[in-house]
Amino acid sequence: MQDMIDPRQVFANTVIELAKGDKNILAISADSAGSARLNKFRELFPDRFFEFGLMEQTVIGFCAGLALCGKIPFFCAITPFITMRAFEQIRNDLCYTFANVKLAGRNSGLTNARFGPTHHSLEDVALMRTLPQMVVLVPSCPVAIREYVREAAKHKGPVYIRLGSVKIPYLYKDQEKFEIGKGKLLQKGKDLVIITNGITLWYALEALKMLKEQTSLKVGLVDMPCVKPLDEELVFEVSRNAKGIIVVEEHSAIGGLGGAVSEFLSRENPVPVKILGVPDVFACAGPYEEIMDEYKLSPRGIFEAVKEFAESIKNL
Repeated sequence: MQDMIDPRQVFANTVIELAKGDKNILAISADSAGSARLNKFRELFPDRFFEFGLMEQTVIGFCAGLALCGKIPFFCAITPFITMRAFEQIRNDLCYTFANVKLAGRNSGLTNARFGPTHHSLEDVALMRTLPQMVVLVPSCPVAIREYVREAAKHKGPVYIRLGSVKIPYLYKDQEKFEIGKGKLLQKGKDLVIITNGITLWYALEALKMLKEQTSLKVGLVDMPCVKPLDEELVFEVSRNAKGIIVVEEHSAIGGLGGAVSEFLSRENPVPVKILGVPDVFACAGPYEEIMDEYKLSPRGIFEAVKEFAESIKNL
């Protein structure tokens, strides 16, 4: 059986690795070091770890101050709280000042499904990508998470990394390279191309197996972990060679990866685009896999959506 690991653990392990080589790396949590998997960091570097209460707005200001002093703070908190509660502070204290602060939103998307809409994060990518100077990353594999945390530490300026809490397997080899602003073409397709990231990459891979077994459709797949800056060259390339694009994301269908792809293609290469995300509703509460299936983000849901989309554009 393939090894599975919690994305939060990969994040924490990588921050620890970075801190061993750079005394300016700091870690900050908002009353959730355990959930952020940062307890080991606190043990190893007690003078470089800061635990606040549930006051994400205050923490953002604190991080901005640390950055002004030459430090590189990594602040990890539950996604709706770090992105929505502290949005004004991120905008003014980090992006406006180009502060060298790294944000990690954990338990993203619907992974806190049982707690209901207050703990869902279906707007975070849309919010973060509106901010000038903010880099937005949604990695889907442990290797990608590790490499993008390393890239974030090297990048000068604010970075937002979206992390789930569902254990994920390894897709890429350990030596695979990742760059900010670059996606990965995993499979070519002349009928449709799926563009996705995060956990839905794994569901898309399962859907592709079903499509290969049950249809004659030639469907490509792109892993797009960097939502901002978007890999426009790759999006253009795959859109030019396919009849349509379907974007799959564990996010609102409004303003996220689908929005970024659609905005670019509407300017440069108008082709049919379908965005498969959570519709314009507050998502219901319940077991994670059931909620993903409810919004057609499961392998079966993606499989059916691809077939329906292909049928709808076949005569265009």
